[in-house]
Amino acid sequence: MAGTILLILALYFIGSKRNLFSSTFHISATFYDVNGLMRGNNVRFDGIDVGTVETVEIINDSSVKVVMMIMTKITPFIRKNAIASVSTDGLMGNKIVNINAGVGPSKNIEEGDELQTLRPIDSDVALRTLNTTNTNLVAITGDVKSIAQKINGSNALWKLLSDTTTNENIKQSLLNLKRATANTIIITDDAREVMSKVKGGKGTIGSLLSDTVIGSQLKMVMKNLSSASKKMDSLTAALNNVVNKANKGSGTVNTLLTDTAVSNNLARSLVNLQKGTDNFNQDMEGLKESFLLRSYFKKQEKAKKKKAKQ
Repeated sequence: MAGTILLILALYFIGSKRNLFSSTFHISATFYDVNGLMRGNNVRFDGIDVGTVETVEIINDSSVKVVMMIMTKITPFIRKNAIASVSTDGLMGNKIVNINAGVGPSKNIEEGDELQTLRPIDSDVALRTLNTTNTNLVAITGDVKSIAQKINGSNALWKLLSDTTTNENIKQSLLNLKRATANTIIITDDAREVMSKVKGGKGTIGSLLSDTVIGSQLKMVMKNLSSASKKMDSLTAALNNVVNKANKGSGTVNTLLTDTAVSNNLARSLVNLQKGTDNFNQDMEGLKESFLLRSYFKKQEKAKKKKAKQ
């Protein structure tokens, strides 16, 4: 019985001290939650067992310190910037500590160093989240199924989806919309440029809006136009009065325009006046040739020529 008891104790001692017959050193890591990690669980580096968990100690309500016993021959491979995390050995296996290499160069790990840690994933929280996701996925699947049934039951919608002409029209409409948007941007830029020039007093419109002298001149021009318009109204009224009288048959103008006898007399008078003027011109030519007035007309011609030379 004593031998049996000693054998059991030896097996237990060897099981908890797996690296009993190899050279080891100690490192530590502080976790927020170890998820059931116990003394004697394996420590792995890049998937290889390199040590065991020696102690698991609660420091405070949010920190658990884990001391690990690592084989000395692994020292050249583990750096000080390595990261430790608690994970599961298989889907339903024991908890283990995984040590993963850090990013960037660093020195080799030494006795008593403390590794950085990752907060482990809570399996209960993950399962609850997965359950919520599955519920939402079922609802979404039901909605998609309902939409597919409606599409299959609607010939018009199915034709719209399968008609290549409609697709081309939609593409062309989108292209036209893109071009219209580009043109709108260009027009907006041009309008912004014009407004900036107007505000700066450039151009005719800018001068009209900003130059006070031009503004006063425009006011004077408008005033003159108003006065001229009033005078034009008065003149138009007077002309209307004259035209009305002429249309009614009153006044000399209407007599001249409407009475044919008066018109004939005026025509004959003009003809006689023209004949008299011709006869007078002939008489004057005759007087120029007479010996009594010949010297006078020559003096007049010499005086005209003298003035023309001067």
